[in-house]
Amino acid sequence: MKISFPTNDRKTIAKRTGRCKEFATYEIEDSRVINVEYFENTHEHHDHGHGHGHGQHDHGEGHGHHDHKKGEGEHSHDEMRDLLKDVDVLIVGRVGKFMKKSLDGFGITHQRTKKLEIQEAIDEFLEEID
Repeated sequence: MKISFPTNDRKTIAKRTGRCKEFATYEIEDSRVINVEYFENTHEHHDHGHGHGHGQHDHGEGHGHHDHKKGEGEHSHDEMRDLLKDVDVLIVGRVGKFMKKSLDGFGITHQRTKKLEIQEAIDEFLEEID
C-alpha cells in the first residue's frame, strides 16, 4: 500500500496541497514503512521548463503545459494525476474545492487529518487499518 502527503519540508503536511513543494510517498507493508520516495510537485512551479531535481525519482517530460486559470478562480491539477497515480491514499490537512474536484476526477482517494507532522499522520493511519 502507498500513502502520500503534500509537504514542503519532508516533515510536516503542507497547508496547500496543490502548491506543496513535493509529495512524500510511503510504501507500507505489514503495518510498517518499507520505503519513502519524494516527488516534486511541478504544479507548484510557474516555470515548467526548468527542473528542480532533488536526486529522487525522475518522471521525465510529458506533463504538458497547463492553464492556471480555467474559469473563475479554477485551475488545473492535471500534473498531479501522474505523480499520484500509484498512490492508494493521499492524506491532506485540508483540500480546496478545485483540488477535491480534481482528485475525485482522477480517482485518487484522499482523506483529511488534523495531524501536522507526517509521522503522526502515518501512525494514525496505521492504527486505523489495523
